[in-house]
Amino acid sequence: MRDLTSKIVLAHKGYFDREGRKHYRENSRELCAVTTQKDYIGIIELDVRKSKDGIPYCYHGSTWEYFVALKFRRNFSELREKYHVDTLKEILEVITEDKRVLLDIKDRAVTKEDILSSIGDKKFQEVILGGISTSFLKRFDGMPKEFVKVFFGNIFCNFYSLERLRKENFRYFDVVFPFQISAELVKKTRGLGMEFGCFSLFFRSQKSYWEKVNRYGIRRISSDFI
Repeated sequence: MRDLTSKIVLAHKGYFDREGRKHYRENSRELCAVTTQKDYIGIIELDVRKSKDGIPYCYHGSTWEYFVALKFRRNFSELREKYHVDTLKEILEVITEDKRVLLDIKDRAVTKEDILSSIGDKKFQEVILGGISTSFLKRFDGMPKEFVKVFFGNIFCNFYSLERLRKENFRYFDVVFPFQISAELVKKTRGLGMEFGCFSLFFRSQKSYWEKVNRYGIRRISSDFI
């Protein structure tokens, strides 16, 4: 494994490295119980959805499931049986409070109350909220001080005002495509007090990913490339 002492590693879908994908289910309680024990993991990312009967659960799914199958709401018992999913609350229970958690909200039905009730009395170092759009994330304004937001920079990110987003409690900026990374963008992001992250899965190889990371001095990286 590479030297990660200067990096903040995000456990994408809860995975602590590429090898873990062979042994654990994504976004699962079992996986996160192992991931939270890894010293080099700083942030654990979970994909949050909501069942037809109102239960927040974690699952990303295949391309088909992501864009089609999961658009049709089902009760949690059906989702548990078909996809073996765990509730958000069950997963958060096994993550230690010294970690940051990133909740990537995939479902517009998820509310502020869903998040707060799932977290309960736990006091994570930080709770990072990401989601469908910057406007969608406005519904999570007024959360406790440990809650911040992440901007997933799409191909239109150059048209967004990072200054405005910073004022709206966006603490993190994540690029989606490799071509978006530039010295100017990294410098601007850091100048606003935001943390720049590189989590794109569109890199040709692990080598090309690390070339970008090293070239621009990117600290926050994905477990998909370790």
